[in-house]
Amino acid sequence: MNKGLLVTNIIVFFLAAAVLGGSLYYEEEVSVVAMLLVMIVSAGNAIMSFLRLKGKRL
Repeated sequence: MNKGLLVTNIIVFFLAAAVLGGSLYYEEEVSVVAMLLVMIVSAGNAIMSFLRLKGKRL
């Protein structure tokens, strides 16, 4: 379960980075902020999934 969650969050992170790049190009401030928040949350989830996969309890 954690391995699937880790892979999904990594994919979401990179897709959000691609949308962020497009939003910066077209100067869409609202979607830039939204994609930054999505990237922060998905990075946090990926880190937690990785730590749980390694057997650490948090």
